[in-house]
Amino acid sequence: MILLSEMRGPVLLLRLNRPEKRNALSMALSAAVVEALRAAEADAAVSAVVLAGEGTGFCAGGDLDERRLLTDAPAAWQARAALADAVLAAPGAMARPVVAAVHGRVVGMGASLMLGCDMVVAAEDALFTWPEARHGIWPRLVAPQLLRHLGPKDAFEMLATGRTLDAAEARALRLVNRVVPRDALLEEACALALAAAQYGPENLRGIKRMIDAAGIRR
Repeated sequence: MILLSEMRGPVLLLRLNRPEKRNALSMALSAAVVEALRAAEADAAVSAVVLAGEGTGFCAGGDLDERRLLTDAPAAWQARAALADAVLAAPGAMARPVVAAVHGRVVGMGASLMLGCDMVVAAEDALFTWPEARHGIWPRLVAPQLLRHLGPKDAFEMLATGRTLDAAEARALRLVNRVVPRDALLEEACALALAAAQYGPENLRGIKRMIDAAGIRR
């Protein structure tokens, strides 16, 4: 299975599970994440969601091998773009809190999926980068999330240079909420998710809408 799912009490833990591809977001994996989040939104037994990754890192970004295969298939290319938009928007569209629990490499579209979550807990070994320019890719998908969280000058630096941030710098830039030891990552993420969920989904839906309407970076 490319997406693992388990309940930890009222918290749904979803794990990206393509470790051989460093959890790169293929169309199939993106669709599985969207479907799982939509199902969680409709499930009264789920109070919160934690999104994590199997293997050595959270997510290596979009699947570049798949991208190259679709270059000469316009309809499939459009479908892939629509699915990419959907997976990045899905966490923020939920009334339940979604917490990203990230470790290792957090790259490009994977980093933007992380930023689309309501909160982020990062392991001390987490490394963040947006390398689209290096691959000649226009950063349409990743730029909006970066601009939402950083000022334009910091966002430009990240996108233009593709430099890597460690967990401490990501915390200083307020890209993540907490930095914890690797072995405490899931426990901390689940605890934070439950703390945010305690007053119910309608409260959270209102908070998310208020922040979105105000254009406040989060």
